[in-house]
Amino acid sequence: MSVARIFIGGSLGLAMLACSVPDRRPAEIAVNNGWAREIAAGQSAAAVYLTIVNRGAGSDRLVKVTAAGADAMLHSSSSAGGVARMRPLQDGLEIAPRSTISLKPGGTHIMLTGLKQPLRAGQSIAVTLGFERSGNRPVAVRIVPATGEDEHSEHGMAM
Repeated sequence: MSVARIFIGGSLGLAMLACSVPDRRPAEIAVNNGWAREIAAGQSAAAVYLTIVNRGAGSDRLVKVTAAGADAMLHSSSSAGGVARMRPLQDGLEIAPRSTISLKPGGTHIMLTGLKQPLRAGQSIAVTLGFERSGNRPVAVRIVPATGEDEHSEHGMAM
């Protein structure tokens, strides 16, 4: 075997190895401005909105959401041809390096279902975001007065 073949084969092997090494640069995740609208008595679902900031050089992924007194799931919303759709994000949400992700009405949000008691303005609910690399981040989500303008009421979806 020639030296050139050994060199080329070794170089390809190193290149493949470099592509398979996970990104070890740290993500620096902060969660800000968590809020949800109050819900009426008898309602058992609500949406949570917040901002996720990654100030680090590495990526991360939001993979799990839990909430006190409710089931929680990451959802995306879209509208096409006058039809609103809401779907769970099964693979989580990628948080790129040095980026800000806003979970907001009409877009990606945290869906709370099976609430044991109504959310009342002035109160808060404990939500924990689980990141693949950065671990758990607890958030006190403030409850704001209902305005009737969230993604569910705009599209005629019952909460």
